[in-house]
Amino acid sequence: MRFLITNDDGFDAPGLQALWQALVPLGTVQVVAPAICHSSRGHAVDTKNPIRVEQRLIAPFGDMRIVHSSPADCIRVGLRHVMSDNPPDCVVAGINPGANLGVDLFYSGTAAAAREAALLGVPAIALSRLIHSDFPINWAILSRQVGKVVKLLLRPEYRLPAGHFWNVNFPTVAGECYPEEVLFVPHGIEPHAVQFQVLETGQDFELLGYSASYRDRPRSAGSDVDELFSQRVTVTPVGPSLTYAESAHLQTLVSLGSAASPD
Repeated sequence: MRFLITNDDGFDAPGLQALWQALVPLGTVQVVAPAICHSSRGHAVDTKNPIRVEQRLIAPFGDMRIVHSSPADCIRVGLRHVMSDNPPDCVVAGINPGANLGVDLFYSGTAAAAREAALLGVPAIALSRLIHSDFPINWAILSRQVGKVVKLLLRPEYRLPAGHFWNVNFPTVAGECYPEEVLFVPHGIEPHAVQFQVLETGQDFELLGYSASYRDRPRSAGSDVDELFSQRVTVTPVGPSLTYAESAHLQTLVSLGSAASPD
């Protein structure tokens, strides 16, 4: 089994090392990771400027590529350049310190890396862990749990259609006693409880600070948001389509001349 791994926190983040340690017993692991943190910057790619790629030997990873661009670009570089002659069997992104739930999937660089791999035809998994000041991450324990979940999702019966990826979130739990089962759930669609506070004002400007609490977000029963906050390990299959499949207007040809003026 050949893996390509990346993250959105940078090549020196502890979550990337924990991911590497989880996967080494399962096969060979190639690291292509961003030079700096790209958290919450979504699925950005750069097609206008040259992308600097450094090759380094860094313990414990060995040979790795450090990409001066986004997580999605790391996957593009990894699949179409670094491993083009020997492509991976699976791409894994993470382990992100911070959950990626529901509408977070539109912002998450971790999810974007997995999505990019899936769009390019490679099975992919995104891995995140909810954070809380009362529950610091023990990366060694989390790494072992990640290894178990990845082994499960690599089984043939869990292979997703082309373009889809698995999004996995671990809860915050006392003593790092993670559940020994996972729950397959849909992702929530409710927005965040967005709020700002004014930090500074001037003659012609305001400086705003984001002040909403991540845990105050709405949650629909049975969604990944609801179940993760109930301390379950959630697994969600994520697809590439943003089309509202049940719309009555799909495949309907309408003349613009028949459009009435709005009231």
